[in-house]
Amino acid sequence: MPKLLSYDVDDDEAAEQYVRGALRRSQRSNWKALIADDRIMQTYRALCRIEARAAQAHIRHREAIRQAEIDRDAGLISDIEFAEEYGSFVNWRQRASVFDGILRQYRDMVLDRVWIVRRDPVVDCLRRSLLTLALAVDAHRDAHAGEESLADTALWARLSTLTWPVSAGAEFRTLADAVAAERARRGPARINSDAFIEFEGLRVFGETVDVANLILELTDHIEPSISRPTLIELWKQRTPDLIDTAAAKATTDRQVGNYASHRLRKALLFLENLAVIAREAEEASPRITVTDRAKLGELRRRWDDTYFEAYGLGR
Repeated sequence: MPKLLSYDVDDDEAAEQYVRGALRRSQRSNWKALIADDRIMQTYRALCRIEARAAQAHIRHREAIRQAEIDRDAGLISDIEFAEEYGSFVNWRQRASVFDGILRQYRDMVLDRVWIVRRDPVVDCLRRSLLTLALAVDAHRDAHAGEESLADTALWARLSTLTWPVSAGAEFRTLADAVAAERARRGPARINSDAFIEFEGLRVFGETVDVANLILELTDHIEPSISRPTLIELWKQRTPDLIDTAAAKATTDRQVGNYASHRLRKALLFLENLAVIAREAEEASPRITVTDRAKLGELRRRWDDTYFEAYGLGR
């Protein structure tokens, strides 16, 4: 089990010292922690600085030996003194060569992890965009059934022929399967008002899951925030069922505001306390920002795994 790192994720000076020590043979047991997703970029920055300093050291030593050669030729130092200087240079060069090899090995390993970490958000955005487009095509088919053109028929047929990656390294299914699964999964979790899941020691009910799902749908890794008024408007559009509840009528009778908005505020406060979103209370443009997309997605997946068939979407 890797040791916990003793420095903060924003303390790059401490990270550089730690990584430099971890390059030594006796300290190479904790690279698993150094290349974890939450530390990989900091470790990469530390290795880049170490590599830059190593390159500067090469330049200084070569300049020093060239200067020593010039001084010897000018009679400023003796041949014996130059030989001592050159011997020291050769010893340093041998040690530096070993260090450079170790540094390249770990830099390449870390760079591979950096590519994986950086690529995952892009792949996730592309998969979400592809699914959104497929859902739009499917909705178009529903709206124009019976009056479709040949072009429409050809477009709809693509849903059954294009493949959809379920998850990394898994088998592929068709876009039509992905659309059907997503439509089933997008049924509101609040349908069963008594259903809940345990998440980090707290009970999470379906209404909160619906809010989490809406936030995940409206944001991504590239644009992790959404205007709060926009979120409220979309939530109202998607929750007409809340208007007819006894609680909604009681809220209206007491004239304490819109019940759907009230439920949304409670869910947002819960998600904020979970540290998965942050509410930015700017007067001109209040926004909701996703601060931990992985945990927010895990909350939704936990609900899906408990109450729906697992389709592998959004993973």
